[in-house]
Amino acid sequence: MNKKMFVVSRDKKEALELSSQNKNVGYVKENNITFYPDDISIVMKESETLLNDLNSHDIVEICDNGKLYKWYSSKDGDAGIATTPKCNSNCIMCPAFDFERQKNPEMDINDMINFIRLFPKSLYHFTITGGEPTLIGEEHFCKVLKTVSETLPYTEVLLLTNGRSLAKENFFRHIIKILPNNFRVAIPIHGSDAQKHDYIVQSENAFDQTLKGIYNVLKAGIFLELRIVVSKLNKDDITNIAKLIIDKFPEVGIVHFIGLEMRGNCIIYRDDTIISYEEAFKSSAIAIDMLLNAGINVGLYNFPYCMIDRYYWPIAQKSISAYKSKFYEECNECIMKEQCCGLFTTSKAFLKPKVTPIGGKYD
Repeated sequence: MNKKMFVVSRDKKEALELSSQNKNVGYVKENNITFYPDDISIVMKESETLLNDLNSHDIVEICDNGKLYKWYSSKDGDAGIATTPKCNSNCIMCPAFDFERQKNPEMDINDMINFIRLFPKSLYHFTITGGEPTLIGEEHFCKVLKTVSETLPYTEVLLLTNGRSLAKENFFRHIIKILPNNFRVAIPIHGSDAQKHDYIVQSENAFDQTLKGIYNVLKAGIFLELRIVVSKLNKDDITNIAKLIIDKFPEVGIVHFIGLEMRGNCIIYRDDTIISYEEAFKSSAIAIDMLLNAGINVGLYNFPYCMIDRYYWPIAQKSISAYKSKFYEECNECIMKEQCCGLFTTSKAFLKPKVTPIGGKYD
């Protein structure tokens, strides 16, 4: 059969109900899939193990070769779409390789729309990302955003962008006409001035474009999240970035300090980028306090509890996707394991961080 994307149901009554909502549904029972509204059944003997692992509301595609690919796991809950791998920046510490951004295929726009429409209206969170997600083209990006707005009216929608496209006035005016109800934008600032920021993103005028995009977001009353990815490149500039935010963007909703994902460009340029999570935190502590004292919310992404001061535990978040996060054997002794983000698998390979379990005989 031709490739087909569908939402999984383990209950026939539910499957028929979802089908009545104009969704492609696969009712899974044992090693059989019955597709609605087509009412066609197929046997998937070679994929029986995978079928057993499917849960209701997973989104799955049967490829041309008959194999299954899971686009969304309702159990893991990481819902979102990467519109394109392309990016108009080439950040030195980016966890993607440059060849991935340039050569990886992007999903067909019609497949994107069909994919989005398979999610339930009760979905809590949805991320639009890339690459740089706006580079799919202004018309296609607006189509994606409009579909998200119509399909997921109660969902918190996060746009991860470098902000540069949002500096375009005409494009931004189109965007604000179709915003989802609960919409927020996350934009990174990598340096306190154009020289530092543009060097890190390896693109001229990126700093000025990013700041203009930030101004547009705030002016439109959209919830803004600013991100600071802490590396060897900017660790001595972190307090200056915080001053910039306090002076120019005091209305920001939250600032997240982000530990490195050691993959892609980050490992290619590892001598220039990689620092330990402990050093990244210590380089950020004064800036964190500055922002908090200015009344700005702060969060920590990708920092294990044992690598930051205990005073800052309340702002550390479980930020690493389950399929990327790993724990050491010693972590099983830690009383904070369930709340901890753990470590990127790649961080264990390149940094070899030492964990210190909290509680019990290790405390």
